[in-house]
Amino acid sequence: MWQGVVPVVTGGAGTAGLAASPAAGAAAAHAGAKAAATTVLSPWELILNAGPVVTVVLYLLLVASVLCWAIVVAKAIALAMARARSHSFLKSLGHAADEQTALELATRAGPASPHARLWLAARREAETRPAEGVSGGTKEEGPVKRVERTLTRAVDVEITRMEGWLSLLATVGSAAPFVGLFGTVWGIMTSFMDIGAQESATLAVVAPGIAEALIATAIGLFAAIPATIFYNHFVGELRGLTAAIDLFAADCEGDLRRHSVSADEPVRVAQG
Repeated sequence: MWQGVVPVVTGGAGTAGLAASPAAGAAAAHAGAKAAATTVLSPWELILNAGPVVTVVLYLLLVASVLCWAIVVAKAIALAMARARSHSFLKSLGHAADEQTALELATRAGPASPHARLWLAARREAETRPAEGVSGGTKEEGPVKRVERTLTRAVDVEITRMEGWLSLLATVGSAAPFVGLFGTVWGIMTSFMDIGAQESATLAVVAPGIAEALIATAIGLFAAIPATIFYNHFVGELRGLTAAIDLFAADCEGDLRRHSVSADEPVRVAQG
């Protein structure tokens, strides 16, 4: 009879094995959850597996960042060429032998030099002036006034041209952090909804949504910081270039006033 009981008693090892199996299963589940969390928390996986709202936010920020960098490169090249061509034009204009030579110099530099475009605008206005002065004025002051108005408009056009697309940099620099913050708030809200649905506040439940939210914030800052830095840089450069253009326009106006204007003598503009 005891022999029938012995297998049951000696089966304690088997019972211990059965008791240990839930612990082993829990450990395996924990290891699997840890491995899954490691995979999900990869930044690239988070971006690919983001929710629809956060995905839209990420794409908007990515497009804004690409546009900003394209504007930065194009604007840097344009301003560098404008400075170089204007410097070369002004240097050559001061040594021009006659107005025809100055016209050739301005025509060559015109596409990239705001100073050359100003000079050409003033010359066209001087050549197409009416035979009589403006109403209430003399023949001498009529054409000069017209050229002055033309230079004022040309300066405004050049400033507007050089400031083109800078407003987009300012917009991205100010709005991108808030767009990223929207993605952050939405990701945190999703995390709390998951906590409520699963009735669990473990790291595996909370971490993906929080990490997804932080990625939206990071990309928003990635788009905003360069846009703000380069916007301020370009504004400083344009301020100096605008001052140089205004000074050149004033020199042209002063040169016109120094020349005597008659009905048979064309108005000449400054040559340096």
